[in-house]
Amino acid sequence: MIDPSSIDVENYTRIQTALVDSGKWIVIDRSSAFNAIKKEQEMIHREESDRFEDKEKYAMWSKLYSVGAVIVGHVQCREKAKFLHDGMFVYCLQSLNLVDSNTGEVIAVAENENSARYGRTPDWTETVAQLNDHYPEVFEEIKKHEKLIQYEKEAKEAAQRQREQKVQEEKAKSE
Repeated sequence: MIDPSSIDVENYTRIQTALVDSGKWIVIDRSSAFNAIKKEQEMIHREESDRFEDKEKYAMWSKLYSVGAVIVGHVQCREKAKFLHDGMFVYCLQSLNLVDSNTGEVIAVAENENSARYGRTPDWTETVAQLNDHYPEVFEEIKKHEKLIQYEKEAKEAAQRQREQKVQEEKAKSE
């Protein structure tokens, strides 16, 4: 996923397009499409569940994917006249950091300069290609530390309790 809070909407969309077009990534949207999906699932399964036949409920409740890594984008742009007759351009330094969503480890980075006519968002294709080149070909298997195994167990139990509490709260509201 691309961190939607790290970059503006125009660059978010350009990064997403470049990642998908590269053929190397499965991108999970956590921006406007994610919010639309949550809204659809809420409507189908909670708010208006009686308006949809079971066989028509294609959006499965609680079946969204978790992500393995987060892409954090950053862009710094400055305006500059290329030539007097060509008009204004924006020159941008684009950077992408691929961060493991479990450990916070930075897996790969890319940085590239790009430009576009003033008022347009520069393309991210070259920056994504650089990220693809920097992505490790082989990952070494890292054995989980005993504390992490214990943490996973505690996190699973806490999530179960949270689900049970939510069910009880909803039950109390309906009574």
